[in-house]
Amino acid sequence: MQKDTVIPKEGDVVTWMQNSSLIIKTKLGQRREHISRKIDDLIYEPEYEMFVGQFPIDYVPERFPKFTEAERLTFEAEYAKKLHGVKDMHDIEFSLMLNGAKGKVTDAGFYSDQALDHVNQVKVVLKNFAVTEGKTKEKREYFIKSKKGSYDKKLSEAYGIDCYTINGDSFGKFLCYGESSNKAVSGVFFARHADGWVGGEFWEPIYGGIHIEWHTHIQNLKHWKEVDAAIWRLLETWNVSPLVNPNQQ
Repeated sequence: MQKDTVIPKEGDVVTWMQNSSLIIKTKLGQRREHISRKIDDLIYEPEYEMFVGQFPIDYVPERFPKFTEAERLTFEAEYAKKLHGVKDMHDIEFSLMLNGAKGKVTDAGFYSDQALDHVNQVKVVLKNFAVTEGKTKEKREYFIKSKKGSYDKKLSEAYGIDCYTINGDSFGKFLCYGESSNKAVSGVFFARHADGWVGGEFWEPIYGGIHIEWHTHIQNLKHWKEVDAAIWRLLETWNVSPLVNPNQQ
């Protein structure tokens, strides 16, 4: 199958598919720089990456018309023809900037404080597999029980979320759970890690089954409600699929 070598640039309109219930159509934002690493370079294909852009936390994108059901079916048929051996490893990603900050964005690895390009940055990734069992709230209860977390009143009051201190475990320093701004979502789960960053996650059946990860510097945990609201607002605006999941109604 012939490889398309067109690399999307800022301002281009793209249509990318997570699944039949979540098809993103939008204008691309700020592009990111590639950070060369031997292992990752083996799968580095900028023409196939699905990085939407880096945006301020209050960014309001242009809304495109929803597909008709016929348009959705046609799009999915054409989209399937573009698949190849490596492309299905790419997730839909975007970054947000807090506190009015501006800066570069790179494709540095996700799981470390060093992966952040700026202290005010939030990196978001939509994992490319469906979640069929368990919601955020259920997974939170499992993790807290399995890690023997103890309720931390001070942290909970500081951030407006339920936090549990984890002792003697490399998984994280504390686990927290908050109520999402999206009423169709069971909550947002946080893990504070040792190297200065905090990760947030959603596992939900909406949008055909979705697992979202985001991470930022620990100082930004106080902004978790802004991040939560921005993620769901952007997905709702970008989504052109005509399908409506019962859990979203």
